[in-house]
Parts: sequence; C-alpha cells; structure tokens
Amino acid sequence: MGSTRTAWHVLLVALLSQRGSRRFEVRSEVPLSAEPLRADYLLLRRSAEPSEPAGTLRRLWDLLPSEAIVEFKSIGRPYRRRNLDRLYSYLLLYFADTPERLEQRSDLCGVLLVPSRTRSLDADAAALGLEWDDLGDGYWQLRGAAFALVVAEIDPVAEAEDDDLLRLFGHGVARTREARRWLAQQLGAEEMAMEMQDLEGFEEVVRKLLATLPPEQVLAAYAPEQRMAGLPPEQRVAGLPPEQVLLAMPDDALRALSDAYLETLSAETRAAIRARIGR
Repeated sequence: MGSTRTAWHVLLVALLSQRGSRRFEVRSEVPLSAEPLRADYLLLRRSAEPSEPAGTLRRLWDLLPSEAIVEFKSIGRPYRRRNLDRLYSYLLLYFADTPERLEQRSDLCGVLLVPSRTRSLDADAAALGLEWDDLGDGYWQLRGAAFALVVAEIDPVAEAEDDDLLRLFGHGVARTREARRWLAQQLGAEEMAMEMQDLEGFEEVVRKLLATLPPEQVLAAYAPEQRMAGLPPEQRVAGLPPEQVLLAMPDDALRALSDAYLETLSAETRAAIRARIGR
C-alpha cells in the first residue's frame, strides 16, 4: 500500500496471477473507496500554552492531542454503518503519512461529532471491541483502539453548555437573536453562500434559519398569492369565521346569493359583497 508503484509491483502481480491459488482473483492498483479519502476537518494545535476558553464545544479542546481528525454527521446525513471504521482508517493512513510531525500514536486522535448516539454507531463500536467511557455532558471516549477516539453528541452538549449556535447543528432550535443573526450572516456572505448552495443539505440549512424566525416575519417577504400557492381551498379558509369565508368566494358565486340572504349578514360584510357584485 503506497503512492509509489515500482517495477517489482508489476512483476509480483504477474507472479500471483500465474502461480497463485486459482481460488482467488488477483487485481492490482485497486481503489479502496468509492470516493477520494478526505476527512471533514483536521485540527492542529497551535500552542501548548493555556488560552481563553473556547466559545463552542468547550470541553472538547482539552481532550485533544497535537492533531485530531474530525468527522461530522448531520441531521440530513446521519451516522451510517461503518462510518466509525472509515474514521479509524483515516487515522491509520494519516499517521502513516506524517512521521515528521506525529512521533507516536498518542499525538493523534479521532473525533466524531453526531447529533446523538445511534444504534448503528453503538453496533460499530461493539464490533470493533471498543468500550464507551462517559465523560459527562454528551462527551464520550471510545477505549480499546490504538488511537484515542472522542465522540461528542451535539444535542446534549449544546444543552449542557447552553450553546445556542451549536444547537443549529443538532435537533434543537436556536433560542437567541445571536444565533439567528450568526446563521443569517453566514448565508448572507457571498463567498460562503456560493460554496454551500450547490451542496447537499443547503435547503436544510435554509429551513433551519426560517425556523428561527417568527412566522409573520417569514410571510412578510411574500405576496398574498405566493403565501396561498399550493394550498387546497379548505386550508386557505381554515380558521376564518363564516362571513369571512364568503368574502373568499369568487364574484360569480357571490352574485348567486339572494338579496334575502345578504340581508342576514352584518352590515360590513354585506357592503363589501354589494361593492363587488354591483347590486
């Protein structure tokens, strides 16, 4: 396994193909994943000196060695079976390729950020022989691997640390104006918006922003016909008193109403109808 292929590699595949067991097929230069191996984030420690407390995931940073590979699983694209295996493979490959910076395995760890623990994650950890060590407030350490593995559950961490911005990344809803403003600023930044708009999950981000706004503020951006578009008739008039439902009827239907019936309506409604039908 490596990036350099030599003449001996070519000869060996010939030897294995010609004289190896006929029970096996021999393939060479085989991609080991459907997509290029690319971690979500790499955290590099700048200094060992104490610094100001972090503003998010506050307990995480003191758990990290000099470098950490981070994988994030979102609401729209949650943890899937064997994602933990993939993270561990990243650690192995990265450690093998960076001997100049990472002298020992304790210099590197993996971090998995998930909205919450799932049965598939628990099953993968058990299959790998790992044990859960509860660090409290949504933080966990998976023990039993060659590299340290930290799991942070976004939902309980956000609640324990009262981190409203972090709530946006889990199942929670932002409660403060600061979180709404921050999300709006990120979406309003031209460079970031262009980077996100063609990616999976962009609509989910927009819905998250809209969920933080009062309904009347969202609806104010649309013309009346746009607000009603796509709604069946019964939903368009739901909650209206009977006389208001009459005013939602087309003029041709109103003209079919008798004068005797119109006289039973309130003066305001009767005047509005007569003004529309001309009698």
